[in-house]
Amino acid sequence: MKIHTSHSLKSQDSNDENYHYQLVDGEKYLLTDGEADWLFNWVKGKYEIASHLMENIVETDKGYVYTMQSIELGEALEQDQMFPKAVMLSDDSALQAIFFYSACEPAFFQF
Repeated sequence: MKIHTSHSLKSQDSNDENYHYQLVDGEKYLLTDGEADWLFNWVKGKYEIASHLMENIVETDKGYVYTMQSIELGEALEQDQMFPKAVMLSDDSALQAIFFYSACEPAFFQF
C-alpha cells in the first residue's frame, strides 16, 4: 500500500480545493521530522490528538507512519476543542491539512 508523504501531497496543491489531503480510513501517511517533533515533544501526554496518533502510528525504517482513522480522529480533535485542526500544529503542515480534510465531525454521527 502506498504511503503518502508531505512532498507527495503538497506537490498536488492548487488554488482550488485541496481534497487530495482527504485520506480514507486505512490510508497511510509518513510524518515529517517536524511533525514527529510536534507529536513527541509538544503534545504527547497533553492532548487527545496525541493519544489518537500514538494508537495509530508505527515506527518504520523510514520514520513514523500514521494510519488514518477518520471517526476517531474527529473525536480526538473535538475533545481538544479544536475541530477540525490540531492544537499547536502549523497550518502549513501536510498533517494539519490531512486532519482538516479527513476528520469526521462527531456531531455528524449524533441523531
